[in-house]
Amino acid sequence: MDRDVDVILPDSDVASEVTLDSSSDVGRASPTLKGLQNRESNPKQRTRRPFHFQTTISANRAESPILVDAVPYDNAQEATYSRYKYYQRLRGPAIGDDQALLIPDHVVPSIFFYPYIPGTVPLTGKQSSLITIFAVWNTMMGTSLLSMPWAVEQAGLLAGLSLIVVMAGICFYTAFCILQVYGIYGEKENLADFPDLCMFLLGRVGQWVSVLFSALSLLGASAVYWVLMSNFLYHTVKYVYDLITTTSSVHLFTIDDNSSAFNLFCPDPIDNLSYSSLLNGPLFRNGASTFDKIWNLDLTVPIYMALLLLPLICLKSATFFTKFNALGTVSVFYIMGFVVTKASQWGVHVEFNDTSSPFYVPLLRSNFPALSGMLSLALYLHNCVVSIMKNNRHQESNGRDLSIAYILVALTYLGIGATFYLTFPLEKDCIEDNLLNNFSRSDTLTVIARVFLLFQMMTVFPLLAYILRTQILYAFFNSIYPSFSHVFSLNVALLTICVIFAIFLPQVGTITRFSGALCGLVYVFTLPSILYVVSYRKQNNGHAPAWVYIVHGLIILCGLLNLIAQFIVTN
Repeated sequence: MDRDVDVILPDSDVASEVTLDSSSDVGRASPTLKGLQNRESNPKQRTRRPFHFQTTISANRAESPILVDAVPYDNAQEATYSRYKYYQRLRGPAIGDDQALLIPDHVVPSIFFYPYIPGTVPLTGKQSSLITIFAVWNTMMGTSLLSMPWAVEQAGLLAGLSLIVVMAGICFYTAFCILQVYGIYGEKENLADFPDLCMFLLGRVGQWVSVLFSALSLLGASAVYWVLMSNFLYHTVKYVYDLITTTSSVHLFTIDDNSSAFNLFCPDPIDNLSYSSLLNGPLFRNGASTFDKIWNLDLTVPIYMALLLLPLICLKSATFFTKFNALGTVSVFYIMGFVVTKASQWGVHVEFNDTSSPFYVPLLRSNFPALSGMLSLALYLHNCVVSIMKNNRHQESNGRDLSIAYILVALTYLGIGATFYLTFPLEKDCIEDNLLNNFSRSDTLTVIARVFLLFQMMTVFPLLAYILRTQILYAFFNSIYPSFSHVFSLNVALLTICVIFAIFLPQVGTITRFSGALCGLVYVFTLPSILYVVSYRKQNNGHAPAWVYIVHGLIILCGLLNLIAQFIVTN
């Protein structure tokens, strides 16, 4: 039998927080007002203790509080608790693993024992390699899945698949460099995470650069989320409106012009970065219905979203939204199942030779940097790789586990991108940067996907906003919540930026590739390379062989060229 030592060492003085009323019908204990006041005045104190007992029972029922939620009174338990306090007093402050005067096993209540099962691993707060690999895979999976077929189409089939493999290799290597450097200095210098590592090796400038570009990556992700949430909300409400107002089922299923037999269509190109799209929209178009003027994707829906989410992102804590983290995994698997289901219905539509064919698939296109820019964000793990991997139970296997996770991520992107691209039954250049935009609003699987992803993203966006604000506010005010006015002002600025993107640049692919290329230049290509070189020199008395400079210099150059190339991609 093993026993949990940690749970039997609460402070004995907190027992006064609980009063028992043995004459109560329910026979339960409740916290007194004094105890609750003590908890409020000292928030760091644990509010729930596993084993405490009040030795003095109130004889007067009228003096006892109303009793709810406690354990029945038991003389044996009171005696056991008295012995526990006695051993605690004798033991005094313990240093390290000192076992002197530790409360004996026969005195410890049986509820603190658990059966020992041979072959099982004791709980240590660490996770297995399998869980670690899945955590890395799940962290990198996200909205990039919706844009991956478009990115492959921009690059060409051969160039697209090759770029995914190459970028996955580079991103894995630079992430592994961070782990190697952190393994040398993390525990020795008591460094918590990547910014602390930058502070230790590169000084204050390195820390500020890491925090700044981490915040920019979160800002880019927030803008992408806002565009997608506005899109999903608009189409969901429009579908319900059409369902209510349309009496003919035939008309309902042919709402979208250019709709095909597969409920697919090729959307008209959007004119962005100008007012033409806004001025030509239903809000200013003669003959538009009242509903279309009130509910339109070009202007009103992004603003409605801001009014809806502003109170949520101003909450002091975002703990509630972490309860929905599992929805992210479910959404990834749904998108994968969605693509596989549609591809099985369409069949393969590919032509490699006839350039006039609507199914012509080029092997290489000049727009291939669009894919490399997007992959810089889709394969981005570097700001949290330390936090994830240091929870691995087998630290010596970090390199292996990280490499397996990156291989799985690359295979997932390859599978989704290539499958949708090769089976798409319309012209390949019709593929949208949000693949759901290619489907009729009435398609059942698409409706489910939009509703589910809308709910999932609305629970993730407050977490993004919370992480962003904590990074910015702590950097400037040394506090994650200096005041409500600070938080409110920052959130208003964040939502203003997101709404501007949703109105004037509602292109998920463009936002992703530019933010990925910019933040990737610093976080994926530059900082890990510099940290590795500085660490190598520090470990070898200021010396490093030429290959160290050449290899990591080329990696930084790749990141710089990737950013520059985004400006020559044509829509």
